[in-house]
Amino acid sequence: MEARNRTIEEWFGWVREGRVVLPRFQRFEAWGGSQIEGILENILRKPALPVGALLILEVGDTPPFHARPIAGAPEPTVTPSYHLLDGQQRLTALWRSLTGDYEDVSFFVEIGEVREPDVTAIRRFRNKGERYPRWCDDPAEVWARGLMPVTVLMPGDAGAQNLKTWAKTAACDDVEALLRISEVGAELRARVAGFSIPFLSLPLGTDRDAALDVFIKMNTMNTALSAFDIVVAQVEAAIDQSLHELVEGLRAAVPELADFGQPGEIAMQVGAVLSGKAPNRATYLAPDFGRDLIRLWPDVERGLRRAIDFLAEERIFTGGLLPADPLLTLLAAFWASAPEGKDAEGLARRLARRIFWTGAFSDRYQKTSATRTDLDYRQLCAFRDAGGPTPDLLDPNLTPLPEIAELQTGGWPKTKDRLGRAIMAASLRIGGYDFADEAAFAKSNFARREYHHLFPRARLETEGRPRRLIYSALNCALVSWRTNRTIGDKPPSVYIAERAEEVGVEPQEVARRLRSHAIPPAALQADDFDAFLSARAAAVHAVMRGLCAGEVVSPEALRSEAA
Repeated sequence: MEARNRTIEEWFGWVREGRVVLPRFQRFEAWGGSQIEGILENILRKPALPVGALLILEVGDTPPFHARPIAGAPEPTVTPSYHLLDGQQRLTALWRSLTGDYEDVSFFVEIGEVREPDVTAIRRFRNKGERYPRWCDDPAEVWARGLMPVTVLMPGDAGAQNLKTWAKTAACDDVEALLRISEVGAELRARVAGFSIPFLSLPLGTDRDAALDVFIKMNTMNTALSAFDIVVAQVEAAIDQSLHELVEGLRAAVPELADFGQPGEIAMQVGAVLSGKAPNRATYLAPDFGRDLIRLWPDVERGLRRAIDFLAEERIFTGGLLPADPLLTLLAAFWASAPEGKDAEGLARRLARRIFWTGAFSDRYQKTSATRTDLDYRQLCAFRDAGGPTPDLLDPNLTPLPEIAELQTGGWPKTKDRLGRAIMAASLRIGGYDFADEAAFAKSNFARREYHHLFPRARLETEGRPRRLIYSALNCALVSWRTNRTIGDKPPSVYIAERAEEVGVEPQEVARRLRSHAIPPAALQADDFDAFLSARAAAVHAVMRGLCAGEVVSPEALRSEAA
C-alpha cells in the first residue's frame, strides 16, 4: 500500500473528469453543516490542520465494483482510474460546498480574522420560486456582513472568475473595497488550492474481497459506518448486487414505510428475524448475513407491505404513533408468511391484532427486545401454522397487561413513552372523531391534529398539579388545531359547551365524539381532574382488553365505562 499526497486542486481535477468515483456499495452523504464547516475551517486557517487521509483503489479496464460519480460531480468524461474507499464524506463536502452544489445551505467565510477564519452555514429555502435568505445572493450585502462565499475559493479558473465577478459587484465601485476583497480572496484561494490531502492507494489487481475487507475495517475503527453500510458492502462482495437498489425498490413498493424510519434499517431487522436470528448488530455483522438478506428479500418486502397495511387498519400511520419499534419488525416477519385470502387471512389478522396490542400495552419489549422479537416470531408462527403452545407474548402469566391504576402512569404520547403511545393509539383505534369537524382519525388528517390537554395545562399548573399528571396520556387527545388553540385555561365543561354551540351540535353528539376517543363525557364535563383520570383509565382498559383479545372495539361498547 503506497502513501502519497495530492492538493485539493488536483483532487478536484480528478473529480471533475471522473477519474475518481465511488464504488456502488458506498453509503450516501451523511455529513451535516457543522462537519462541513469544520473541514473548511481546518483548511483555511494558517497554519492549516490535517483533515485525514483518503483510501483509494486503483482500477484497470475491468473495475472490480460498479461505481457512481461523487455527489454533485459531472458524469465521467474518461475511464475511472480510482475507486474511493474511504474519505468520500470529506471529498464530497469539499466538492459540493466549494462548487455551491447544496440547495438547502450556503457556506460563508467570516473575514474578520484571516489567520483563523470561521465558516458559517446559512440554511436556504424556497418560497414562491425565490430562494431565501435573499441577502446570501447579494454580494454587497454579504460583504457588508463581513462574509465571503466559499464558492469564490474553488480551485481553478472557474473559481478565479467567480472571485473576480463577485468582488466587483460587492465593492459597489469602491476601489479600496475591491482591493481588500481581492486581496483576502486571493489569500484564501491559495490556502484551499494548495492544501494537500494525503491518500493511501491499494494497487491495481487487489482482490475485491481484500478491498472490501480493508474498507470495512478502516471504516469501523471509529464506528463511522452503520451496520447497514457494512451489510451493503457484504452484499456487493458476495453476489455483486446493490442493496441500495433493492431498498429503492422497497421505497417504491411500500412508500409509507419511510414514515416509520429508514427503510433499509427496517428491512435488515426483518431479514434477521426471518433468518432465525435476533435483529442486532452481532447478527448484521456476521459474514453470511448479507447473502441471507438478499435470499429473503422477497419475503421481507411482502411482509413489510402487509404489515404497513395492517398498521394502517389499526390507525398507526407513522413511527410517532408506534408504541414500540420492535412491533413493526415482528409484524412484518409474521405477515411475510401469513395466509392470504378468505378465512385463513381473517384468522391471521385477528392474531396479528392480539400480537400488536399486547406488545403495545405490555412491557415485553422494554428489555432484551431483539432476543424476544426473534423468540416471539418463532413461537407465533408455530402457534398460527401448527397449533403450537401459547406463545410467551400471549400468555397472561408471562406477559401481563396493565391494571386500570397502572394506566395512569402512561406519559405524554408525543414523547417516546411506550404506555402513553399505547393509550393514545387505542383511543384513536375506536374512531377518534374530531371535536370540531367530526372527521374520523385517518392518515389524511393526522398531520392537521395536535396533542391537546383535556384539562388545560395552565389551569392544572395553577392548581399545583404534578407534571406527570398534567402530561399524563389520559389527559391527552389528538384533535384539530382549531379545537386545540381556542381552549385557553377554561375548564372542560366550559370549552366543550362553547365548541358545541359554535359548531351547532347537540349534547348527545358531543358525547359520541368524546367516547370515540375513550373519553367518558360525564366525567370530563364534571371538571374533576382526579375522578376523570380514574374514569378514563377504566374506559381505556376496556378498549385494551378488547383489542388484546383480537376484537374490533367500537365506541358504543364503552357506554358503561364512558358514561
